Amino acid sequence: MASRRLTSNQLQEIRQILIERKRIIETELQKNFTRFLEDTSDETTVVDVDEGDESRVDVGKEMSFQVMSRRTKELKEIKEALRRMDRGEYGICEECGNRIRFERLKAMPFAQLCRTCQDDSEKREKERQRPPRNPFRF
Repeated sequence: MASRRLTSNQLQEIRQILIERKRIIETELQKNFTRFLEDTSDETTVVDVDEGDESRVDVGKEMSFQVMSRRTKELKEIKEALRRMDRGEYGICEECGNRIRFERLKAMPFAQLCRTCQDDSEKREKERQRPPRNPFRF
């Protein structure tokens, strides 16, 4: 069942959430990137990769890189949500075409799927990640 169309006030409220989150992430990325480039510490950890083979890993830089990677992905999703808003396509499930509920968009303003389609997508992903069943095992 499709929910009703978002009001202009609801759209404006979500737009403000997206813009503020975008500003926060951009500031955070800039600070982390600058810190990442300026960090000259040599805090490496030796990790056994294979038997007799070692690798040195800068754990701090690796964690910073992972955080920056997640934030960059989120920033991309936010920008895409703002573009969909500008095109009048915001809040429509890309899977089934139904409207995404305001409550869901408020909690996750860059959502592209309604809750039902998101659940279905997650179930399919779990099935793909599940190891194949052994046909000889009972």
